Amino acid sequence: MTATSIQKAGSRSDHRIPKLRTRGRANRERLLAEAQRLIEEKSGKPLKFSDVFQSAGVSRGSAYRIYNGIDDLMQDLSSTWINDFVSYIRSANMDVDVESWAELSDLIVVRGAEYWVRTADTLRVLPRVRSNVPESYRLAVHDLTAAVADIFDKVFVIPEIEDWHSVLSMYTALCDTIFSDAVRREGFVSDKRLAEAQKIGTTYLSFYLPTWLPVRARED
Repeated sequence: MTATSIQKAGSRSDHRIPKLRTRGRANRERLLAEAQRLIEEKSGKPLKFSDVFQSAGVSRGSAYRIYNGIDDLMQDLSSTWINDFVSYIRSANMDVDVESWAELSDLIVVRGAEYWVRTADTLRVLPRVRSNVPESYRLAVHDLTAAVADIFDKVFVIPEIEDWHSVLSMYTALCDTIFSDAVRREGFVSDKRLAEAQKIGTTYLSFYLPTWLPVRARED
């Protein structure tokens, strides 16, 4: 969900994808979709790039014009996973009658756990990138933090906090660590691990937020 010490990478696909023509973009989507399907079919076993482009019906030359290889494709799939997570968290119904930011935090963590469980097969083989990542991944992480910030701001009046987005970035990273460990080791997020993530999330935010925040007037 988040990354630290991020540097812009020289991934060929990162620079070429925005310039791809219609056919190239279609091939990229086919490669990503087929990689996702094969990951689930193989239950987390490593993939070869040739397996992906052959199964997707994309020629070797076309595939290598888009990606350097399987690692390059997986980095792009990581970015897609986060972008889908952003869409999921933004579409979730967070406009509920919560009385405290801690309750809202717990609800966000629940939604995050739901998404992690739904995509557990993909997560078992996705790279856990932390440095030298593509620009697309960095932007996806930024969008996720912004989505969480928007949820808090929609419900509560947030005071001026220095580097608030950095605080939320760490908040998502803490939940990410717990969910990652649960999914990769146990295959699911148990109630115990969910409660652990909720407790750690609220404890961390309590260093920056007062116990009580004013609630914004809800739109009818």
